[in-house]
Amino acid sequence: MPRPGVSELSAEALAEYLARRNMPGQRSKTAITLLRRRRAALHRPPTPIPPVAERARARFLADAVAEIERRGGETDIEGETRSTPLSVVERANGVALLRAVGWRWYGKRVKPRMVELAYLYGKDDAGPWAVRIPGTATTVTEGLSWLTPAAVVKALAAGRRVRRQGDVYAIETTKGRDGRGELPDAHTWRPETRRLVHRPADGRKHRPLVLPWPVEFAVQRTIAMGRGNGWSEGD
Repeated sequence: MPRPGVSELSAEALAEYLARRNMPGQRSKTAITLLRRRRAALHRPPTPIPPVAERARARFLADAVAEIERRGGETDIEGETRSTPLSVVERANGVALLRAVGWRWYGKRVKPRMVELAYLYGKDDAGPWAVRIPGTATTVTEGLSWLTPAAVVKALAAGRRVRRQGDVYAIETTKGRDGRGELPDAHTWRPETRRLVHRPADGRKHRPLVLPWPVEFAVQRTIAMGRGNGWSEGD
């Protein structure tokens, strides 16, 4: 009967073999066992996604793409022979990052150009929302950080309270600054009842935000939907 090769020895036998010959590397039984497990994991075939989960992922992507299209956003990058569609890159804390990276075709007289699209998508009390962010964003955290106004970051660092309603942030402030800051047309501040009311033009309704302490407002800025790169208000 042929003797087993070195790679076929048990972890204990291999450890003894390496130690007896004073060979370098991981020589303990535990280290050899862990190393073999890691190697086995690398060669293990990926776990197939159950059909139900796959359908749920496809439905989530379809809903996100529909909301981006409703807001006038591009949902694929048109190339010369094929298009590159958006895909869900990450989902975290109820928010999803969708991206597409591909060569955009401008016609025979113009060279194709590599284009990156990125959006954040989620749902709040008024329903689904989507905003365009820089195409270089690769995580939800990175996208949310880019959206957050500097005044909000500063206030949170100072321990002040901040509340958000759509694309408006209400930042705790002093009595002398109560009610200051810009508000988009769809938002109304009612100081007599201390309520911030948001009625988007598309008919959706946010719950009024009750703010019993002095607040000033900051607006979230996003990249405009469509082929341009101008600024736009959020949701």
